Amino acid sequence: MSSECEFFNKIADNWDSTRAVDVGKIARLVAMIGLEPGFTVLDAGSGTGVLLPFLKEAVGPAGKITAVDFSANMLAKAEEKYGHLGDITFAVADIMEFVPEDGLFDAVLCFNFFPHIKDKQRFMTHMQSHLRQGGALVIMHDISRQQVNAIHKDSEAVKNDRLAPGETVGAWLTAAGYQVTQIVDTGDRYFIRAVKR
Repeated sequence: MSSECEFFNKIADNWDSTRAVDVGKIARLVAMIGLEPGFTVLDAGSGTGVLLPFLKEAVGPAGKITAVDFSANMLAKAEEKYGHLGDITFAVADIMEFVPEDGLFDAVLCFNFFPHIKDKQRFMTHMQSHLRQGGALVIMHDISRQQVNAIHKDSEAVKNDRLAPGETVGAWLTAAGYQVTQIVDTGDRYFIRAVKR
């Protein structure tokens, strides 16, 4: 098990108490994705499932969500909190090794997770293979890039997990064959939406 996985397994119990969830802001970010009822969504690096109730509301009873995280403890918290919502599959896996059972997704979401991915180019290419044509890969944070990097630099386990400027990540996505439709890199949020051509 990687040291980073151990780190997240250890802090799983207290994770939800360490940072406030701005419900209004997350709801606005989710609205920007453009999810529709019946969509299938992959929540990559789901953690304790902060995004799940928002996604469930967006995709409705006909929609399906797959929550993936390499930390079994974090994902157990997510299932404990949101398993009752229905049609959510919880999969403990490294996102780079993950193979979905049910075919392609309409959207792959990366909420407060992207800095922790070691090989970002490979991740982008790998996620493309999980998206239907026209499906969206969304990388987002409910705080600014500067805040993300400030939080990470103070923790030994994640000190090198930095969030690059939106334009930089947008260029990586374009190089990986996506069409970037939106970049927001401001003082209070970070949102990049890219579509599989």
